[in-house]
Amino acid sequence: MKQFILVYILCMVECVSTQAQEKSSFDIWVKGGMVLDGSGAPATRADVFIKGNHISFIGHLKRPFSAKDTLHASGKIVSPGFIDSHAHGLPFETPNFKNFTSMGVTTIALGQDGSSPNTSDVRKLIENMDTLQLGPNIALFIGHGTIRKLSGIGFKRDPSEDEIQKMCNLLAEGMSAGAFGMTTGLEYTPGRYANQNELDALAKVVGQYDGLIMSHMRTENNATMESDLAELFSQGKYANIQVSHMKVVYGEGKERAIEILTLLNQQRDESTFNVSADVYPYLASYTTIGILFPEYALAPNDYEIVRQNRRNDLLDYVRDKVNRRNGPEATLFGTKPYKGKSLKQVADEKGIPFEKVLVDHIGPTGASAAYFTMDRDLQYRFIQDPYVMISSDGSPTMHHPRGYGSFAKVIEEFVVRDSLITLPEAIRKMTSLPAEMIGIGDRGRLRKGYKADILIFNPNNVKANASFAEPHKLATGFDYVIINGKIDRGHGQVLKK
Repeated sequence: MKQFILVYILCMVECVSTQAQEKSSFDIWVKGGMVLDGSGAPATRADVFIKGNHISFIGHLKRPFSAKDTLHASGKIVSPGFIDSHAHGLPFETPNFKNFTSMGVTTIALGQDGSSPNTSDVRKLIENMDTLQLGPNIALFIGHGTIRKLSGIGFKRDPSEDEIQKMCNLLAEGMSAGAFGMTTGLEYTPGRYANQNELDALAKVVGQYDGLIMSHMRTENNATMESDLAELFSQGKYANIQVSHMKVVYGEGKERAIEILTLLNQQRDESTFNVSADVYPYLASYTTIGILFPEYALAPNDYEIVRQNRRNDLLDYVRDKVNRRNGPEATLFGTKPYKGKSLKQVADEKGIPFEKVLVDHIGPTGASAAYFTMDRDLQYRFIQDPYVMISSDGSPTMHHPRGYGSFAKVIEEFVVRDSLITLPEAIRKMTSLPAEMIGIGDRGRLRKGYKADILIFNPNNVKANASFAEPHKLATGFDYVIINGKIDRGHGQVLKK
């Protein structure tokens, strides 16, 4: 019996010894970097091992292993890929989105400001994700304005309960297909014609799917911020809510920022749902020139008829609004034929007042522009708030540097140059915070089992090269952008809620 036990023990020892000698195999070994895991915790030196599209191990592996590729990260930061909670673009037309991946963004949320693919296209995107050859991953939202149009309600101000139910059914269809929530564009048509009853009914649908409502609020003006937020907070009774590209036109000072953040904090404390906001690190917005025109000049009204009947009223309105928005010098066109010129330059070239340029030559749908209307102290205080994430509100085509530089600019200026926020906090605001708010459960952190969306970079080398003069210059300084375990930035997926 003793001999049998001895033989058994020897066999077990030999088995354990043999297993110990077996090598673990990985696809990528990220060696010797300073790991910022996305939580906001300080960096720690560790290796990161990737197998397939997942993170397999983080730390110092003591057992034998092999790796197909070794990425040397000594002296560099290793972080999760950035998540842009508010981006624009068309996956079927510009799927690689190099402008985003070049600034470290590995996931973008599309369907913003109330405009999105049709609900049937959401399902189509998910079903055909393998053929799109996406660069970043895509999280799709359903646009409120889109479902208004699809339901046949369009520009109607007071839809019936049956019509609202039709919208709710369309929204539920998109949510069940995998959308992460709904976006609103309440400053635009047709979203501006929605009332609180309609918005709350749709919020209930979003809440049933544990989704998120991202809201481009009514005006974004200083005088109406409290009422704009109250409208969103009402939807927050039923679903998670987020203020899109938070800004305060005509507002000034960090004290005003603190007042607004206090309102968000109070709502967060009182609500069972998440309350968040995103902001881009530029002091100029970018959107259609229609925001300078009165509502009676917008769709569904015929602008030419309005211009003929109320031209003087239009001239007075746009003159006053532009002057209150820092004058014609502060409007920079981003579309042809005036791309790259300010409204003042165009007016001077034509030899006419700027209001006549807008009313007689452009109209509310004839151009898009950047508007230099934001206060530095106010906006930068927003960026420092722990519940406010970074976004770009950018696209591959718009004439604004935010679509090419936002995330790089945060590191280059806010972290390295000005020390307004720490690097661990900046990374958290660009990774785990948006992942948590959007509802992406397996990205935004460096953690075993999470998807391998990873950046390797030296913060001192990161540069946002885009400017308003040259808005399409790619960011530089990210040595490696790994998406779903692939290094070449071309293996994104359409994510599903």
